[in-house]
Order: sequence, then C-alpha cells, then structure tokens
Amino acid sequence: MQQQHEWIFSRNKRLSAMIHADSFTVQKTPVVICCHGFTGDKIGANQLMKNIAKALVVAGFIAVRFDFAGSGESEGEFAQDTTVKGWREDLKNVIAWVNKVPEFEGLPIYLLGRSLGGLVVLSHTQDSIAERLALAPVVHPVANFQTEILGPGLWRQSLSGRPIANFLGKGFSIASNFVQDLAENRYEPQQHSSPLLIVHGNQDAIVPLSGSEELFREYQGEKEFKVIEADHVFTGKHEELTSLLTGWLATKIG
Repeated sequence: MQQQHEWIFSRNKRLSAMIHADSFTVQKTPVVICCHGFTGDKIGANQLMKNIAKALVVAGFIAVRFDFAGSGESEGEFAQDTTVKGWREDLKNVIAWVNKVPEFEGLPIYLLGRSLGGLVVLSHTQDSIAERLALAPVVHPVANFQTEILGPGLWRQSLSGRPIANFLGKGFSIASNFVQDLAENRYEPQQHSSPLLIVHGNQDAIVPLSGSEELFREYQGEKEFKVIEADHVFTGKHEELTSLLTGWLATKIG
C-alpha cells in the first residue's frame, strides 16, 4: 500500500490530506473521498477514518481522507473556521483537486461522510459523484445540534452571538457563526441520482437513528440501509463496518 501527504488549498488555507492507494496508475479505480465529523479529524475516533481508508485500498479503491479547515492538521482555527458552509466549500475544493491530479483523471469519485461529514456529503450537489456513503449522518442539523450535540442552553447562547465551549464532553470552543449558519441555511440532505449506502448504529446517543430511517424512506435513488450494534463512532465495530462498506462498493463496480 502506498500513501502520501498532500496540501489542498481551500478558503485561503491549506487542508491536510492523506492519499492511500495500492497503485497510482491503476485504470478505472474509483477514488473515495472521506469526510470526518464534528470535532473529528481525518484519523478518526479509535482511528476509524484511517482504518476505513486502509480497508478501501485492500478492496481495490483509492482513498483520500482530509481534515476540514480548522480541524486536525489543516490550517485555520476550529472555533472560527468550522461551519457547514465552509465544510461544503472544502469538500468542493478537494473534489476539484482530485479531478486535476493526472493519475486520477477520469476516475469515478465516491463520497463517504460520517456524522456532520455525512450531511456535507449528502448536501453536495455536484451531479458527477458516482456513489455516496453516509455513516451515522446528521440529517436534521438544527434539531440535532439544538437537542443532542450542543443542548438547548448552548444553542440559545450561540444563537445570541456569543461563543460557546465544552460540548460533546470535549474542550472545544466555537464561535456563533456555526450555529447561525445552521439556523439561516437549514441544510438538509438533497436528492441525488447516485446510489446511497446508509450505515447507523442502534446505540448512537449523539445522532438519532430516526434521521437515517427517514433519509432512507425519502431518498428516491438506489439505496441500501444497514443498522448495526454500534455507538456513534462504531467502537469495536470497525471490521464489521468496513466489511459492509467494501462489500457494498464491490457490487457497484463488479
């Protein structure tokens, strides 16, 4: 397996990205771009995103995992640079970068996103995306952040224009522009023609399983929905999860 680090420019900042491939000269090998979740990074909880990338390569894919601006090793500040609007722009720029790499020219692009990264993948409107995979995706961001992720008190505080801190049991702080962006733009998953795989844990206490159930019912394209015994970050379930992902992908390129 080969891997290399790249810097990708977005929002006047450098995004840290890792490219994983068995070979950079294989024809028709799909490129899977992996998007992490809120307060996460391209490595992931218990190395989830890294393990997914490694499994994708073993299964014959190219994987690109990156940090959104202000997260992980990317430039920027989490508190100021984290918004869904900004993350969507970052993903757009990563896709544009992939399309410009000579070795990747003409390869199909798949998008994989976990949690808030799942919302970014599902709301990305580019028609050329071949497949989408959503892991415990945020489907109703306003309700989800107001109720489970931030809680009503921090939500109101942020909506009033004040910074907030200490949510999800972590020491992060974030400016009010994150909540205000959610409230103003009302991001929701979009309908796409591309096939969609949804995977959600039935022990998820952060992002409700009901959102994925609703998404599956309403999505009009080809779709599949898997519920597994897992929490929000799929603790202890990486092998089962990656087997599901690579198995589903294999049916799309076989």
